[in-house]
Amino acid sequence: MEESNQRLEQRNARLDSLLAYQNELIQKLRADFRSSFSEIDERLTTSENKLDDMSYFLSQSIKKLQTTPRPNPEAVDTTKKISNSSSLQIDARQLYETAQLDLTKGKYDLAINGFSEFLKNFPGSDLADNAQYWLAQSYYAKEDFGSAIPQFKKLIELYPQSDRIPDGLYKLGLCYQALKNNLQANKYFKEVIDRYPNSTEAKLAKEKLGIKKR
Repeated sequence: MEESNQRLEQRNARLDSLLAYQNELIQKLRADFRSSFSEIDERLTTSENKLDDMSYFLSQSIKKLQTTPRPNPEAVDTTKKISNSSSLQIDARQLYETAQLDLTKGKYDLAINGFSEFLKNFPGSDLADNAQYWLAQSYYAKEDFGSAIPQFKKLIELYPQSDRIPDGLYKLGLCYQALKNNLQANKYFKEVIDRYPNSTEAKLAKEKLGIKKR
């Protein structure tokens, strides 16, 4: 009888030890979960803040462009004209770079809005052809090929001397190919080969057409 009680006490002791270990493990798991959840929440908050900051910067840049008064040539001296011109150049550069940053981050709709505003306000800028290309590229990146096509065509029509033309022609071929219009796709692949035979895009177009190297 005494031996039986001793065994029972030993068994209870092991059971108590096991329960204590389980409780400790549960507490640790809960602590780890709370820590991981807190870290995820912090990252989400940081990302949201960055997005809000970028959206605010873009909206402020656009607002500034829209509200900047145009100087009267008869009332403003040469110094003020130069100052205003420099200010507009800075605003144009900021708007362009913000849109480009949005594109690299995959924020395609923001990039589209930014490049569209840039082209609307600075059509004569040295960056206009690049902005038109990146606008088309933003639509292409979000796989809106139907919207990308007219933007690439506008690049070719408005900026025929741009160094973006070979890629624009090749991307038109890719857009039509994605839309299952192989006739139009091959047309643009052939055009980039004919007009820019030594370009990287011509090499890629030949691969699309199955043209082997001679």
